[in-house]
Amino acid sequence: MRESFLNLVRLGVGKNVETFPNTIDWEVLKLLADQQGLSAVVLDGIECLPVTQRPPQELLLEWIGETLQSESIYETQQNEAVRMANLFQNNGIRTYVLKGAVVAECYPKPSHRPSVDMDCYLLPEQSVFDAWNLGNDLIKTQGFEVAFDYYKNSTFYLNDLTVENHQYFTPFRGNERLAALEKWLQGQFKDCSTGSRIEGTELWRPPVMVTALFLIEHAYSHFLHEGLTWRMVLDWMMFSRKHKDEIDWTLLGAKIDEFGFRKFYDSYHRLGKYLVGELRVLSQESEQIRAEGLELRDSLMLKDIWAELDVHDTVKGIKGKLALVGNTLRARWKYKYFSEDSMSKALWIQVKGVLFEKNPKLN
Repeated sequence: MRESFLNLVRLGVGKNVETFPNTIDWEVLKLLADQQGLSAVVLDGIECLPVTQRPPQELLLEWIGETLQSESIYETQQNEAVRMANLFQNNGIRTYVLKGAVVAECYPKPSHRPSVDMDCYLLPEQSVFDAWNLGNDLIKTQGFEVAFDYYKNSTFYLNDLTVENHQYFTPFRGNERLAALEKWLQGQFKDCSTGSRIEGTELWRPPVMVTALFLIEHAYSHFLHEGLTWRMVLDWMMFSRKHKDEIDWTLLGAKIDEFGFRKFYDSYHRLGKYLVGELRVLSQESEQIRAEGLELRDSLMLKDIWAELDVHDTVKGIKGKLALVGNTLRARWKYKYFSEDSMSKALWIQVKGVLFEKNPKLN
């Protein structure tokens, strides 16, 4: 079943597969596709199958209907994002898109890469002012509420679009390594020649290296606290393939080492190659990999991807702090194999951040 799911993802993003079974439990496979956030991509793969190998008509029509609904939501969200960016641009603010549409455009069908919200980063187009605060104020003038529950970003709801307006890229509070990454990411935005505009809009792509490192950090954080899905893995593969000639791979490798992502990234990237069919067997890549123990890390990450996500409601106050501690304790094996920090150090970083850096500032 899992191999059939992976083969349909490969077909859905334009890869070839050698064989596909004639008999399959399509109800179970659809549930798996939904859980992994790749239902529409899998449907694209199904379209590549002979009619005799496709799901029963009733299930297929249901699948198509859900995908059409997702496409409609995607279009509505994009229109809301464009209107928001126009409002900001009229007030001297440039809107950079983090992940979202910048990753979706790397897929064969952008509307088939679902997104539950939009992450943005605001900068002044001229002179110097606090674009983040002004952006929040402008949203309020339009009659929308703005929440400030988290130091990293504000949140507001524009009809069918949830927006996370980032003051910071990373949850760096108490964490010196992430603070260094935060400084580096912000330092890539030097002037208005930075990045490129998404055609026909006032939405902007960040520099390619910013998106690359942001995707890696975001996936790493999700892996530690909730778990990965194949969609998060596919996001990296689609982005890195589309921009392979623009990414400075030597610099990226150096930053992965500098910011402590190496153990995570090596397995993350290798599983991405496996997902798109570029690695057929994970355990036979090289003797060196087996000697370094990376084969074990690959299998542990693979098991985590197939496991049910540890999704939970955000809890505020002391309960939220305790929930964060609980997440860290449950992820102790991940810190052992995939982090430069021990579980004990991770707990200390959280405690230090809460006690001494409630409203953190970069030095």
